[in-house]
Amino acid sequence: MAQNRLDACSRRQVLQVMGAGAAAWFAGGMAQASELPIKTSGLEHIGMQVPDQEASAKFYGRIFDPQLFQERDPPPRFYVKVGISYIAFGGLPANVKAPRIDHFCAVIQDYKGQEMRKSLDEAGVPMTGQGALGMAADPDGLRLQFLGVPAGLARTIIPSSRISQDEPAIQAIGFDHIMLAVSDLEKSAAHYRKIFGMEVARTKKPERIWFAAAKTRLGLETVAAGKMPSVDHVSIRVAGFDRRAVTDRLKKLGAEIAPSNDEDLLRFKDLNGLVMELKSGA
Repeated sequence: MAQNRLDACSRRQVLQVMGAGAAAWFAGGMAQASELPIKTSGLEHIGMQVPDQEASAKFYGRIFDPQLFQERDPPPRFYVKVGISYIAFGGLPANVKAPRIDHFCAVIQDYKGQEMRKSLDEAGVPMTGQGALGMAADPDGLRLQFLGVPAGLARTIIPSSRISQDEPAIQAIGFDHIMLAVSDLEKSAAHYRKIFGMEVARTKKPERIWFAAAKTRLGLETVAAGKMPSVDHVSIRVAGFDRRAVTDRLKKLGAEIAPSNDEDLLRFKDLNGLVMELKSGA
């Protein structure tokens, strides 16, 4: 009997040790779990900082969607839908002189803000801003925002004026890619690998590195001499794309057609000199 009790006691001790070890292993595994690389459904919107938010919104509204949206409360901020994507227009901060694309956004499946911040911190990716709306900054300070599925316009955004009864100049589907002009191609590539995983392509002429983000893409190229790193351009897929017809429509709306060596796409500059690219959605 005594031996049986001893054996039972020994078995309990072994099970307790094994249970404690399993719990420690499980907790350690959970602690090491990372939100990176992200599980994204795509690049969803960009934020512009411009001198006149309403004027810029009206310019893009005539091209993509005449129904404008705006923040319910000050400061004034406008939005234009671009197919399933959108553009947000905010004012220029006091320390910023030139209009720019201030940030771009990736939508994430099962997004957990605090866990994401922890994973980014452990990966050595700096964050700007506080809370779940903070943004990841790359080596040039270009900022990537994260939102959870299904994202879209926030609850604080309401319909603004409809600027025209005319149809938009084009039928946008959504973003195709966002191109970043960076100071050090390999350094930036190492940064974005942490977020999107390994690059999916490299091209030589022009030299670019491409990352996949679901049906959209992120591209990196070296910034031109004498220019600052930036979101160089945004490419938008268009239904029924007709380059000549779209060119005529954009000129009538006051857009400046920009040079391009690719006949399958069209680039234009907006009122502030920011570059957008249109291409067939097929």
